[in-house]
Amino acid sequence: MDFNKLKDKFLKDHKKLLENLTVIFLIGLILLIGASTFSKPRPSNESNNKELVLTDKQEDYAKRLERDLKNILSKIDGVGNVEVLITLDSDEEVVAAMDVVESSTTTNEKDNNGTVREVVQKESNNKIVTSQNMSGQNTPIVLKRIMPEIRGVIVVADGARDARLRYEISSAVQTALGVPAYKVKVISSK
Repeated sequence: MDFNKLKDKFLKDHKKLLENLTVIFLIGLILLIGASTFSKPRPSNESNNKELVLTDKQEDYAKRLERDLKNILSKIDGVGNVEVLITLDSDEEVVAAMDVVESSTTTNEKDNNGTVREVVQKESNNKIVTSQNMSGQNTPIVLKRIMPEIRGVIVVADGARDARLRYEISSAVQTALGVPAYKVKVISSK
């Protein structure tokens, strides 16, 4: 076989292969662009210099506890009309997901006397991890919510004149809220 014929055949086959690969690459690129425009929003680490703004639910938490406690205490025989006040130590604590990037650089410097000085430089960059909701707003990803500790409970009840009933009310509050006796005060109403 002639070398020139073989060379011409290879170049024709190679040109066809290159055209096929180019078409496949363009189809793949079009599919990739199309898929990215219809994909779900992904979590982003951008905070956009916005502060973490979360609604304060301390009032709701305390009111819910008061309502539930009032409801259960009023069912105790002889208690009668009951009012409950719960005070909290602090606000609800929200723990958001953080993207922490830390870097450290160590440099050794030697002077003419032979003394070696080590310089350590550390950098830390923290960003709140957010995700986009369906409306396109960035919201922080919350890992957990720590409810505030109960500072004290006051119960005012019609039947609290009776010492046994005062003890039962105090015991019920301690059990329901998991607080010690010194944080619970039961008083009879007017």
